[in-house]
Amino acid sequence: WTKKFDMRHQGWQYPAVGKLGPRGPLAVVVPVGGITGKIQFPLIGGLRLQNAVVALDAVTGEELWRVDEEPWPWSTAAGDEDALQKDRINNRKDPRSEQSCIPDIQGIPLITGDGTVYSSSSHNGDLRAIRDANGNGKIEQEEVSIFSTSQCFLNSPSVAQGMLVAA
Repeated sequence: WTKKFDMRHQGWQYPAVGKLGPRGPLAVVVPVGGITGKIQFPLIGGLRLQNAVVALDAVTGEELWRVDEEPWPWSTAAGDEDALQKDRINNRKDPRSEQSCIPDIQGIPLITGDGTVYSSSSHNGDLRAIRDANGNGKIEQEEVSIFSTSQCFLNSPSVAQGMLVAA
């Protein structure tokens, strides 16, 4: 099977493959979205960049669930403009921070053994834990936990027994 997403959801990141829980289906979890740095800051005409995490059935390609982020109104990723502004205010030219980062749309999703999907946003810096706990194929508000960092992510989180690590 193949799956096409509209132009607002360009891709630009690797999917994850895993079971959505001990008895859950095998899924392909795809981060989709618009990449920062393509348009002038702030976005012109009220445009907003869109990011989503989409779980697809690995056998059929059918959509199991989808979680959309709040639309992102800036062409730079969270935290980038703050560093550039500080340098401008302090009249400092630091080659390490003079350029804004143009990260992927999200880190590669992470699927844990209990079926939780962790996604890390390169737009707003949110780290999400997503799990269809009741198995109804819809992700409800109480099935998403968000930790806001206000700094964009470049990579996905990692897990070890009793730990979730993100940078």
